[in-house]
Amino acid sequence: MWFVIWTSTAREDRCLKLLNERFGDLFDRAFVPKRTLSRKYGQEWRMIRSALFPGYLMVDTDSERIKELSTRLKIFNDFNVVLSTDGDFLPLTEAESEFAERIYAKDGIFDTSVGIIEGDRITVTGGPLMGMEGSITKIDRHKRIAILELDMFGKKTRTSVGLEIVEKR
Repeated sequence: MWFVIWTSTAREDRCLKLLNERFGDLFDRAFVPKRTLSRKYGQEWRMIRSALFPGYLMVDTDSERIKELSTRLKIFNDFNVVLSTDGDFLPLTEAESEFAERIYAKDGIFDTSVGIIEGDRITVTGGPLMGMEGSITKIDRHKRIAILELDMFGKKTRTSVGLEIVEKR
């Protein structure tokens, strides 16, 4: 089961390293979901990587080990909490777990997708956004990003991901 750990924003990689070094026996897999975005610096476009969900990392473990992990993490300032409700740790839903598996299978990276616009409709022709067109709420063609609204962590979560529009019809 996938669980989510809330960390200090911009310290996700540091927290993941600490998690792996100190608590590797309490989980099977852990990663920081990342996204690849295009950024323009002067006249040049560069690819950068940043956290897909800033302040969060994901761990794959069972309900017994997550309790122990949560207890041990309390001594570190960079870790806030394992997401829970009324003291019960919340594993990701089936749909959220499928999304986590999809990203994990790609080395934890949500790469830039490619698409075309036909009238007022977007069709993704390549990349991880294929089949997720319904989650796209906004496209910024100049910044080469798509804003997604996903059901993650028990709430509606908005995040931006890379999307290159190669054609408009």
